[in-house]
Formats: sequence, structure tokens, C-alpha cells
Amino acid sequence: MSTITIRPALAGDAEEAAALLRRSIVELCVPDHGNDAERLEHWLSNKTPEHFLKWIDDPLNTIFVAFANGHMASAGGVREREGIVLNYVHPESRFMGLSGAMMVHLEQILSARGESVAYLVSTITARRFYEARGYRERDLLPEQRPAYGIAMEKRL
Repeated sequence: MSTITIRPALAGDAEEAAALLRRSIVELCVPDHGNDAERLEHWLSNKTPEHFLKWIDDPLNTIFVAFANGHMASAGGVREREGIVLNYVHPESRFMGLSGAMMVHLEQILSARGESVAYLVSTITARRFYEARGYRERDLLPEQRPAYGIAMEKRL
């Protein structure tokens, strides 16, 4: 297994990180978007270098990138009062422990902030991954549920 390094995202990461997010969605999340052009466009619309820079600059966000074998292989982030808002892996870096390492890192950030529960919205594709890490579907009223994805939580 290669060494995984996680660090805060920098402005210079925006281009590569946006490409990573887009490839992850297009190539790995097919069960979620079904290659439907309209749904894909909606999901990808904010996965641009410009939006990534906005996420980095937003004081409510803490965004990270992970490297393995000298290449950016994952991006993740937390947002105050919302929990984990990003956890993407490069398609060529799956099953190398990157998503798990990023989750541990993000949960540590939340714990250090005094959060007792981690919240996230999972894709259909990632649901088993999160369940294996102790996340369970949140019991929400229909009007509180996300339009896409599965609202989940885990006690930290």
C-alpha cells in the first residue's frame, strides 16, 4: 500500500481537484446518475475550479486533498453545522484506502470541533462504504430529506 498524505487544499489544487471530482462522479457514480445527461449536468455544475476555490475560501468549509504515489487521489471536506460535505476518490485510486483515510481525517476534524455526530449525504454508490464505517440512515421527515442521496449520521 502506498503512503497517503492528506493536507488542506490550496488554491493551486483547484484545477486538479475539480477534474478529480468530475471523473469520480462520471465514472464511479453511474448507479446514481444513470448516465442521464440532465442529472449529470446538475451534479457537475459546481464541480469546477472556480467553485472549488469558493469552497476553499468559504470560512465555514475546511477542504482537504489526499495524495498517493505522488498524485492527487482524493478530496474531502467538512462544513460547520453540516458535517461531511465532500468525499471523492479518483477512479484510478479506488480500493487503496484513500476514502477510508479521508473519512478518519474528516471525523477527527469534527471531533476536534466538539461535534458528537457526523452527518453526510451518501450516494447510492457509496452507501455500503459508509454503512461499513458505522453510518446509518437518518430518520428525517419527507420535506427534510435531500433531493438526491441518502442522509446519514454516525456517533463520533
